[in-house]
Amino acid sequence: MSNTAHTPGAAGAPDERELAYRALVRATRGLGLPQEFAYVMSGELKSAKAMRQMTAYLMSARPGSVEEVVDEMLAIVQSRNTWIEHQMREQSNARITAWYNRPDRPHEDFDDPEDIL
Repeated sequence: MSNTAHTPGAAGAPDERELAYRALVRATRGLGLPQEFAYVMSGELKSAKAMRQMTAYLMSARPGSVEEVVDEMLAIVQSRNTWIEHQMREQSNARITAWYNRPDRPHEDFDDPEDIL
């Protein structure tokens, strides 16, 4: 029985996340690290894209210590979190803009200084 958490796609074929996880396991094992370490990293990285980034790092940089691997994993997670926060801010700004530009909004004319006082 496999230790991987298989997430089936169409007709039982592995999905993108499963394939990224398998590649991460191969790269981790290639460095002499246990498969369980790859499993923990996949839980922190969460997305297939982040796992592919980590796999590329492991294969190209060939880090010499677990600390280096964890540092890179945390950098990838931070990058992903920053992107998510950026997307959330963009969506919020779009909603606020739509609210300000709604057709039923009363138009206030603050160009006249008399109106402000």
